Amino acid sequence: MKQWLAKLAVAVVVAGASGGAAAQDCSNFTDVPASSPFCANVEWVKNRGITTGCGAGTTYCPNDSVTRLQMAIFMNRLGRALSVEVLQRQVGFGAQVVPGAPPASPIIRCVTAELAAAAYPRQVVANASFSGLADANTVAFRSFLLVSTNGGMTYSTFDPVLPSVATRATAAANFWATTSNTEQMELAPNTAYVFAIGVRRDDIGPSTLGNFAAQRCQLTASVFNRNGTATPFDEVR
Repeated sequence: MKQWLAKLAVAVVVAGASGGAAAQDCSNFTDVPASSPFCANVEWVKNRGITTGCGAGTTYCPNDSVTRLQMAIFMNRLGRALSVEVLQRQVGFGAQVVPGAPPASPIIRCVTAELAAAAYPRQVVANASFSGLADANTVAFRSFLLVSTNGGMTYSTFDPVLPSVATRATAAANFWATTSNTEQMELAPNTAYVFAIGVRRDDIGPSTLGNFAAQRCQLTASVFNRNGTATPFDEVR
């Protein structure tokens, strides 16, 4: 087991070893040529943050030895890079007036903890559900997924290209109704994210102007690590 771990750690560090010069560097490491048969391996470990290079980060030091302490760092980063990160919130709320169309702010529910920035690109798949209990009047509402890159101070629709399609529901007086949303998007490297559910009134008729007597929601954001320097990236599940 010890011998296997040592070999794996060494492989992570020295996978880029090759001789000769090249006109193009591998993953911006000046001591590994793009023509090296190990360039893809070096790019893989760099994109996942397993290694950041040596010194100022412009070299890979492909022929350096690996200490046991360095091995622990590389193995820890490798494990995190290959694991799916899941952010989840399931909460309930009390009575609230349902906001109407913009410029009124939507109800923001099920805010996730901030997903820390990573040096490599990733993809997130979000699954959300929102339930509302109508008061003494029927209430119609719609929910959609939101994303923030400034700690939750401002939000935009989840998909930066195609706005999230809001799902609709109508709760009769004193009854619950539920909406659900599923979206996916690419996460840029070196960017932290916060996800949330947004809710607005859906004024589809004069008899659906009630409000929420209670609410509950759940949001799960599964983050998958990616490889490569341009989309589409290879998935690691």
